[in-house]
Amino acid sequence: MRHGEGMDDVENRYGGWGDLLLSEKGRQQAEDSVDKVKKFNIDKILSSPLLRAFETAEILGQGVGLKAEKWLYLKERNTYGLMCGEKKEDIEKNYPELHEAYENGEWVPGSESVDDLIRRLKIMIEKIQDFDAERILAVTHGKVLEVFCKEFLGKELDKKDDCCILEVEIDGVKVEFRSADGLSFK
Repeated sequence: MRHGEGMDDVENRYGGWGDLLLSEKGRQQAEDSVDKVKKFNIDKILSSPLLRAFETAEILGQGVGLKAEKWLYLKERNTYGLMCGEKKEDIEKNYPELHEAYENGEWVPGSESVDDLIRRLKIMIEKIQDFDAERILAVTHGKVLEVFCKEFLGKELDKKDDCCILEVEIDGVKVEFRSADGLSFK
């Protein structure tokens, strides 16, 4: 599941590893998602440690009676590098070279490549099977979902709403698509 709307969106900041809370709308989105999550009969909640995701996971956990646990493998892809958490207008004004690099699809100092994220997701798939749980809710981020869908499901995301849900079954290294809510594919 993707987290609810974060303050990075509201304040026009680069997200990535920027660690901002949910907006009021994001908290409401998480509360509104509790009934959807209940349908999955989950027995564990893992979350990115970034505040917007973990706050979403805690709200969902309260709604289903589970304690959310932070798990580093679910952290957002750091596409923004040094710009994470900074206001976009400040970067454009004070660090035009970083802004230009990002806008041109070039490497930004401190950023994580797609290949690095894919390696992290492969480790995540191996490790998630070690948990003593049958149905796990993993609260993560948009860029993680994009790469996960493309790499492991062969599907390119067209749309990913806040608090969207992707249901998959993982068996060994095999990842199988089950359902999607708030996601659409190209």
